Amino acid sequence: MALYTTDAVVIGARNWGEADKVMTFFTKERGLVRAAAYGCRRPRSPLAGAMQMFTVLELQAAEGQRLDSVRTATVKKHIKKLGEDLTAMAYGAFVAEFLREFLPENQPEPAMYERFLEILAAFETRNPRITALAAAYQLLGYTGLELHYERCVHCGRVIEGDAFLDSNEGGALCPDCRTPAALPYPESLRQLIGTLGTLDWASTAKLTLHGTDIVAAEDLLLRYLQTITGRPLKSLAFIQQIAM
Repeated sequence: MALYTTDAVVIGARNWGEADKVMTFFTKERGLVRAAAYGCRRPRSPLAGAMQMFTVLELQAAEGQRLDSVRTATVKKHIKKLGEDLTAMAYGAFVAEFLREFLPENQPEPAMYERFLEILAAFETRNPRITALAAAYQLLGYTGLELHYERCVHCGRVIEGDAFLDSNEGGALCPDCRTPAALPYPESLRQLIGTLGTLDWASTAKLTLHGTDIVAAEDLLLRYLQTITGRPLKSLAFIQQIAM
């Protein structure tokens, strides 16, 4: 079996057998990778500390016919808040589930990987709800599935002021091209989505956001993701539980 080494982030894990786990990694060189971590649930396993959610690793694995296998893993970084703060953990789980749903296996996405590292770091200092929302809008842009927010998808006109949006049509619609199923698309929501989609994660500038627009942006995103997947993301139940 061929060995390979890559930078990776743990974005999923499930127990397998008595002492093993099947891990999901977002890797820099190979995109989404699923691999067995044999014995990692044993307390003295050298893999035990590395196979934790959101850990940034240097991973060595062996290719397999159905499933790769982890050989060694060197921890490069722990995202402390994502391991200790339940609210951050819940919103981080949403971003991780998003990646598991929309990343194709074994397809390199180096630019997306670097953006994901910036997002993980942002969870340490930023509001986790806004971080997760901005992350989803930005990462969706790498998948080719993003909606069009700035121009009418029918006539190409630049959207100005209040307009309409129909996710089944691919995004924004000007008043002249409004479809029966289109929903109101206020200018403030369009501006917020633009802010989230271009957010500079390294910037320390304070964002001024309005609660009604945040709720509208979340509702738009979640309805669209459910349309694509055919079901709500499981991590939403965790977020709701924490909120209660």
